Amino acid sequence: MATESYHRTSVLPVVEPVSLTETKAHLRISGSDEDTVVTNLIKVAREYAEAVQGRTFICRTYEMGFDDGFPSIIYPPYPPLVSVSSITYTDTAEATQTVTDTDYTVDTYSSPPRIYEAYGKVWPTGLLPDRNNVVVTYVAGMAAKFTASAADVLTISGRTVEDDEIVRVWNLDGALPTGLAADTDYYVISSTGSTCELSLTSGGVKIDITAVGSGTHYISYAATTVPETVRMAIKLIVGHLYEHREETTEQALQRIPLGAKLLLNQNRVQW
Repeated sequence: MATESYHRTSVLPVVEPVSLTETKAHLRISGSDEDTVVTNLIKVAREYAEAVQGRTFICRTYEMGFDDGFPSIIYPPYPPLVSVSSITYTDTAEATQTVTDTDYTVDTYSSPPRIYEAYGKVWPTGLLPDRNNVVVTYVAGMAAKFTASAADVLTISGRTVEDDEIVRVWNLDGALPTGLAADTDYYVISSTGSTCELSLTSGGVKIDITAVGSGTHYISYAATTVPETVRMAIKLIVGHLYEHREETTEQALQRIPLGAKLLLNQNRVQW
């Protein structure tokens, strides 16, 4: 039976779900002397929160390897699963082969998500009997950073998009591009890889962006934006780590505030 042999991040997130500015305000820190410390603590707190919830807050690319061939069903950890980039395997000639994407089904709706053989298809045989002979590369995450242009085009970091996806946008430390609003469902149109335009209706007229905005822009599936409970938990954890910054991170993480734990215990992934 195939067993998971490793799981790692191959493309790191380019942004955090809380900003340095709002975290410093939470900590009542003025000036920039502690910026590097707080920035590092935000990353540590986010990683801790993701581990507790079993979810990925900011989009990134993961790799997972399997020994002894294909499992009947693949369960990619740290949802929400956005897309599968590739599934490869090593054949008996020691050559890397890619499984055709029509040979498997990607179920992003189930919790946890899963990847399995398409109807009437079977996983390839004739694999090299070796470690890591199957590798699944996939993208997961609730939100991603984007930039906008005066040509009405959004460029998204860390993931691709497809027409008719329903998304929402939000901003930290600034203002959204003029023409876009928070808490509004938009449809993706004219998508090409990581670029797209947005419309208020499926296949409709594109939103006219008259100014590119400021601060950091985020885009999320309409149903999977990073919850405010998670963002608050991260700031509480940063506050705790900052207060105990003379200790090792491992020591401080053993005494995470109860309030942060209660916030993170909501909506944990059940495997």
